[in-house]
Amino acid sequence: MLRLYMLSLPASLRIQLSHTRQTPSLNRWIRARHRSISSAPPKPATVTKKRTQFPERLLIFHAGTGRTTFLGCLKVTTIFIFSFFCLVVAPTHFNAEEQPKWVAGGVVMSGIIPMLSVAYMTSPFVTYIHLRVPAFARNSRDMLIRYSKNLPKDAELDITTMNFIGKPRVARVKASELHPVRERFGLGNYARDTGKINEERPFWMGKANRLFGVHSTRSKVKEEGVWENVKASIEKNRKR
Repeated sequence: MLRLYMLSLPASLRIQLSHTRQTPSLNRWIRARHRSISSAPPKPATVTKKRTQFPERLLIFHAGTGRTTFLGCLKVTTIFIFSFFCLVVAPTHFNAEEQPKWVAGGVVMSGIIPMLSVAYMTSPFVTYIHLRVPAFARNSRDMLIRYSKNLPKDAELDITTMNFIGKPRVARVKASELHPVRERFGLGNYARDTGKINEERPFWMGKANRLFGVHSTRSKVKEEGVWENVKASIEKNRKR
């Protein structure tokens, strides 16, 4: 073994060692060096991650920037109107001696009604819908279209709406849980059963989104056709 190790060394080092007296300590060092080289773990092979054509979370529906911005500004505007009427105008009328007290109550209601009406009617409005695409369907558009036409029961959607102040709110639902409805003057056209979810949900998180409104005839995204296939699959889940 020692001879093989000596042969593996460079020629200059072999000549130098040949003229050096082989002491027991040197022999032990050579053996220890040989064992450390032999027992060294092999370098791990470099794993190259295969790139796919589509992301795992694919945008399949967008309501439009103009419509989303207008709705968000409308929500915030009604909050400012409520604050101005209730904190500025109503106290002025309440403290005025020449006006009856009910005028101040009417002013308060003038600020509350628009805010609650807008919040009630626009809460189902959907701004984005993302589809969770499995790995096999992300390699080509043909596989993506086939997957969207034949959605499994566990296919998941990330539906983004706006909360009371216009902040995005994402709800992850299964496509098989949604069914078409007509609620809130037709502004909500898809719903799901959230009874079990609300029971397990902490009270400080509020209730889960039950109603969704998708009203654009075409999805304003690059990959058109996927939402239309998903929509057709949801339409089959009508409650009897």
